Amino acid sequence: MNLKKCILILLLLLLIAIQSYAEEKQDAAYYYLAASPMLIAKSQMMQELEANCQNIFSQFSQQSELINNKQAQGEYKKRGTAFIRSLILPGTGERYLGKTSLAKTFLITEITLWVGYFAFKKYGKWIREDAIAFAATHSDAMTDGKPSQFFVDIGNYRDIDEYNDAKQRMWQFDKIYKTEDYYWNWDEDLNRRKFENMRITSDQAINRSVFVLGGIFANHLLSAIDAVWQTHRYNKKINQRSQKQISINIKTNYQTGEIALNFKKLF
Repeated sequence: MNLKKCILILLLLLLIAIQSYAEEKQDAAYYYLAASPMLIAKSQMMQELEANCQNIFSQFSQQSELINNKQAQGEYKKRGTAFIRSLILPGTGERYLGKTSLAKTFLITEITLWVGYFAFKKYGKWIREDAIAFAATHSDAMTDGKPSQFFVDIGNYRDIDEYNDAKQRMWQFDKIYKTEDYYWNWDEDLNRRKFENMRITSDQAINRSVFVLGGIFANHLLSAIDAVWQTHRYNKKINQRSQKQISINIKTNYQTGEIALNFKKLF
């Protein structure tokens, strides 16, 4: 309301100035020789209007400065807070800064990566279980409690004798299977190759889950770094906004009716 009132006062001052300028052109000597009651009344009116307008602009500037100071003090964001939030859960640091789109991007990426991790992990486990059951059926191998290397060996050799002979020729006597618990003998070489393909597929799926886990860690780190950068930009804008100042000066000539209005904007 104050700003609207000031605009109306400025328009009134402008009309008075125009009228005074016209009267001056008609009878300039009259204005310079003696001050008429009309001129005195106009001068007093313009003085009052100028004082009121200056007061309104002063109040407006003080209110703007107070708002800017409150914004500068109350809206600053902490880099450490943003960093920790995004490091724990990607996107929360960006949300803390009001960056909704970035927050959604990091959060959706996080969810997608975790879904991919569990999917690869579960798929690899299923294939591995099927492969072990297949080996027990077609090679008579005792698969319970066996290490991963045992399944690599039965996929590469037809039976335990072929495997032990190969290790003896390579002087790898410590790798020879000497007990009946490690016996196997494939019924068909085709089934052995099928088992080997299943085992490789299982290992690839599990390895991919580990790769996705690395992507999850990278997403956390990238979101944390981005949150720190966004905090820097956010606080910089607050500083720029708090340093803006506007000054308005009004000067009038009571004899000629001239009005000078100066605006200054500081950054």
